[in-house]
Amino acid sequence: MIIVDHRRNEIKQIHETKKQFGAEIDLRNHGDNILVTHDPFITDAPSLEEWLTHFDHSFLIANVKEEGLEDRLLSILKKHNVENYFILDESFPFIRKYALKGISNFALRVSEFEDYRTALALAHSLKDVGQNVDWIWADSFTGEPLQPDTAKALRDVGFKICAVSPELHHVAAPDTWEERVSLFQHKLQEPTFLASRPDMVCSKLVEKWEHWANINV
Repeated sequence: MIIVDHRRNEIKQIHETKKQFGAEIDLRNHGDNILVTHDPFITDAPSLEEWLTHFDHSFLIANVKEEGLEDRLLSILKKHNVENYFILDESFPFIRKYALKGISNFALRVSEFEDYRTALALAHSLKDVGQNVDWIWADSFTGEPLQPDTAKALRDVGFKICAVSPELHHVAAPDTWEERVSLFQHKLQEPTFLASRPDMVCSKLVEKWEHWANINV
């Protein structure tokens, strides 16, 4: 299982992330540059070009905060030989547009409020022309893993699943993170939820997930 460290936008943060983990970053337009920052109106953030000179990790999740930077983003990733990545939070039309061009490095969102059948419909449509999208971003606002039947249906059409670790919805309450993640992990250990085990998880508690993955291979 790939484990991705959430929001490593600062240079010092990517240096603190062990190389066996991936990194999730936020991207915004700033003139001719793409800046690595979550917040709008921040202009002293590192450029993506600079940030990538410090990146030598297992996977990259590029969370785009505004559309229109896709071509530059793809060009920069290619220039820096970043092959293991997906782009997150693109709109459905943009994902479809690029997938039809043969670019599959995107994640479609699925949650209690974002129907997995939309992802299935796109997968079937793309299959007809020999294309696909690689990933599902499996979010949860209730702290529950993706339902097993949903996970199976998505995998059956070729998707890999990235689970959103539950503490990411409670960033302001770090004292609750350990318990929330433990409950989520315990659920994944139930026999009926074996199909829900993700291919990747994005979390602030990467070492807790690494320990879980090592004993639940």
